Amino acid sequence: MNASPRTRSLAGALTFALGVPLGLGVLWVILQGPGHDTEWRRYVEHPVEQVEVLLFCCALTALVGKLLGGLRESRALRRQVLPPWSGETTPASQVAELRQHLNNLPRRVQSSWLGRRIGGVLDFVESRGSATELDDHLRSLADNDANAQDASFSLLRLVIWAIPILGFLGTVVGITGAIVGVTPETLEQSLSGVTRGLSTAFDATALALALTMVLMFLSFICERLEQNTLQQVDAYVDAELAHRFERTGPESSPIVEALRHNSESLVNALGQLVEKQAALWSKSVEAMEQRWSETAAKQFDMMRRALEQALESSLSRHANQVRHTEEKFLSRSQTILDGITATAERFRQQTMALAQVQDNEAQLLRLHEALNENLAAVATTGKFEEAVQSLSAAIHLLTARVATTSPPSRLVKPAA
Repeated sequence: MNASPRTRSLAGALTFALGVPLGLGVLWVILQGPGHDTEWRRYVEHPVEQVEVLLFCCALTALVGKLLGGLRESRALRRQVLPPWSGETTPASQVAELRQHLNNLPRRVQSSWLGRRIGGVLDFVESRGSATELDDHLRSLADNDANAQDASFSLLRLVIWAIPILGFLGTVVGITGAIVGVTPETLEQSLSGVTRGLSTAFDATALALALTMVLMFLSFICERLEQNTLQQVDAYVDAELAHRFERTGPESSPIVEALRHNSESLVNALGQLVEKQAALWSKSVEAMEQRWSETAAKQFDMMRRALEQALESSLSRHANQVRHTEEKFLSRSQTILDGITATAERFRQQTMALAQVQDNEAQLLRLHEALNENLAAVATTGKFEEAVQSLSAAIHLLTARVATTSPPSRLVKPAA
């Protein structure tokens, strides 16, 4: 059940009945009251501007009424309008109990969108005696409420459309009044009259556009709130009433029964076929699992033996390589050790020869000192030749002795 045309007409009349006094009060405050010395007076001096203010107040009154109505609808949605439903379908004869429960609610809840929607559903089920074709009726009720909600903004849209038109009309009237009777002499004497008329003309348009923007913004908010409320109503009715009643009537005709019987037979046959197919699949899967287990065991055994053989072969080759490497290492070590031993022996012999050479050199030095003493004595005695011969004989003797005990590469140079 939707709002009747008489109710919508009454709402429109109340809008103008409250909006016009509000607009007159605003104009009195600006023109003659506390605001007559403010800048606002400039924007409401022209009659067209005053009509704009009146229409704005009427539209504002309608928007406030819609906001209050939205709050009332929100409170209705928060109430327990119907008894709780357990989820099981009930006979259509229980509609009377639900109707009684709805009638016991406050009047404001019954007249809300939710109350009217529930009442329409209960009336449909009660008049039919069943819930057949209830889904179509629910969609019809939802569409009717949506259309009614959209139509409730028609007067408001008209006012919002008329305000900027009045602003342009005021602009035209102001410009016309400013240029009427303008002559070159008037322009030379006083230009303020022309500019005052143009100012009034453009002020009318500016005021109209500003008021229109405010109304459009508030109208958008109200419309979205009402649409949201209708969506909540649709969701509540669909959850609580769409599947609450048993569906009987034409659905129990012989054709429907035959179709239902055939459907049940088909479903049973399909169920048996699915069970057989599932059993076959289960057996196939078990056989595949068994074969896979056996194959996996064989493959694992073959892999284990192959790995063992590969490891044994690798370890054997590695052991041979290690043994061969050890033998080469020992052979080379022994060769190096023999070379070191021979070198040490030669070094020891050379060391002994060097020690003996050093002893001979020491004797040679002592002999050289003795020769020097002899030379000095010979020089003093005058037997120089004899001493030289003795010295030469001693040198030859010493040289022959050194040659037998020292390497041939080492020569001793006698002192002069």
